[in-house]
Amino acid sequence: MTRSIRQQEEIAEADKVMEAFLDHMGKVRNASDSTVQAYRRDLAEYLAHVRERGLPMGSPEAVRSFLGHLFRRGLARSTMARKVSAVRSLGRFLVREGFLQANPCDGVPTPKLPRINPRFLSLEEITSLLDASAGESPSDLRDLAIWELLYSSGLRVSELAGMNAGDWDAEGSLVRIRGKGRKTRIVPLGQRAAGRLAGYLEASGRWPLERSDAPLFLNRSGGRLSVRGIQKRLEKRLRDCGLDNRISPHVLRHTFATHLLESGADLRAIQEMLGHESLQTTQRYTHVTLDRLLEVYDRSHPRSERKGGGE
Repeated sequence: MTRSIRQQEEIAEADKVMEAFLDHMGKVRNASDSTVQAYRRDLAEYLAHVRERGLPMGSPEAVRSFLGHLFRRGLARSTMARKVSAVRSLGRFLVREGFLQANPCDGVPTPKLPRINPRFLSLEEITSLLDASAGESPSDLRDLAIWELLYSSGLRVSELAGMNAGDWDAEGSLVRIRGKGRKTRIVPLGQRAAGRLAGYLEASGRWPLERSDAPLFLNRSGGRLSVRGIQKRLEKRLRDCGLDNRISPHVLRHTFATHLLESGADLRAIQEMLGHESLQTTQRYTHVTLDRLLEVYDRSHPRSERKGGGE
């Protein structure tokens, strides 16, 4: 079907607005390239849908129609929620820039996601992973340093893979992390993790470090160890230790947060170390048993009967 000149102009304007939004995400919001590309794909699908049906891009009817389209495709709720979230973010941008008076997503429900408690390792399991015997080659020592670092500092595996030699402050036992949104944070490094990191660098002939911009963890070819490379090494380590090899490096991040919280660490301190913008994200990220919550309440609340504050 041939489009009218007016329709062609509207399409060109919508594409221009979307590019302005994506540029804003990358340059102002500091979103990563992968995040920007994910937004681009989801919004391109939305624009294609509303154009096919002749709906105004900034109307609630368009958003509801798109949501119905996603349901009919049988997509996972998490995928639908992500796509609607992209449209919602575009709507906020259009309102802020004066293109729209109201966000077309207002009043449109986002698909509810089932709450799943994150998986984490018990103290016995993490001890087995970290302390079971291993080889003495540089690659073996590198792997042990990686597991210790993930558990010691709660890093995302992508953050660890992206670390450079200059990101480790050996004297202060700190590491500098470039996290989501290209934000930098400083997190502590445990003594054991620092010791194993130094052992790996010494065994590979890289200590003292000469180039601060060199990758901290190298693969066999001397290049930066990839996220997938770390995942494959963890799978092998888990098999060697008799543990479930379906555990991902992200489970070590869950384990870090959970063990800190169960030991009485402040939730906001954990939030800072994990690099979460919202405390609510940290609350969802960690798993606390009811017994632990009751224990903290009984010990801390001045009106707890078991503490002697009841009447």
